[in-house]
Amino acid sequence: MALDGLVIHSVVDELSSKLLGGKIDKIQQPENDEIVLHIRNNKENFKLVLSASSSNPRVYLANNYKKENPMKAPALCMLFRKYIQSGNIISISQVGFERIIKISVESLDELKEKSTKDIIIEIMGRHSNIILTHASDNKIIDSAKRIPTSVS
Repeated sequence: MALDGLVIHSVVDELSSKLLGGKIDKIQQPENDEIVLHIRNNKENFKLVLSASSSNPRVYLANNYKKENPMKAPALCMLFRKYIQSGNIISISQVGFERIIKISVESLDELKEKSTKDIIIEIMGRHSNIILTHASDNKIIDSAKRIPTSVS
């Protein structure tokens, strides 16, 4: 099935209905290009899988997700944990009519002040990516695939 703007719109609607207001309990990175967010909302647990795989990029809620995690968490996973673990999902949206999903998470920063971070998932075939940014100025914190300025 082709993944276009209409399908992404439906995915965003479903994710919003189930995850909006939810708390991110746990973050895992079983693959270099895949992040799993464990979210608790309305007394239910969800596993949101974000994949930037070149061959099969996807965003979905998993029931029985059983991939092994590395013994030591990768750097991207540690950054996600630092910035958004224990945060609340305040919005899930589609950027324009593109194949881009933006998840905004409000959490406490190092100074115990509320700050908002955005997880941007670009679903573009081999150019797919998962990007963590500061919502205030859209500054990139890190991404699953680093693209040099000479390419972009």
